[in-house]
Amino acid sequence: MFEVIYKYLTIIFLIVLMFILSFTAYEFYIGSITVDSIFLHKVAGIALLVVTLIHILIRRKKLKKLTQEFFNIFSQNKKVTLDSDMDRLLDSLEPKTLKQVCDTFNLDTKELNEIFSQNNISYESLEQTLKEISKINSFKTFAIIVKIIEYKAN
Repeated sequence: MFEVIYKYLTIIFLIVLMFILSFTAYEFYIGSITVDSIFLHKVAGIALLVVTLIHILIRRKKLKKLTQEFFNIFSQNKKVTLDSDMDRLLDSLEPKTLKQVCDTFNLDTKELNEIFSQNNISYESLEQTLKEISKINSFKTFAIIVKIIEYKAN
């Protein structure tokens, strides 16, 4: 809850500060310079810097991860993964056959057939991989995994 309020207030505050900076800069441009507009411009600029620094401090882990991903783009050996947990899940389950997926999620073939029939997913054999099944059915692999997890959660 705090995070939603923080994000909303940050966005509103940044919009207001940018509007004030733009308005006072426009006043300077047209030659309408007053002591009040200079003061307002300075306060808005300093407040923008403070909000930015607070935001960077609070989100420093995300900034570190984003910086690492930026450098991975230029590295030949590194894979770019912004959602690394989801990517790891996909990388570990995509090459598995349906039989292996059933073992992983403790499903029997009846349950798998039920999940697939409810979601109009077809397959030919238990030796097909999730990646093959997703291509055949024009379904994303992650969506199939989510369907299996939802079934197990209920």
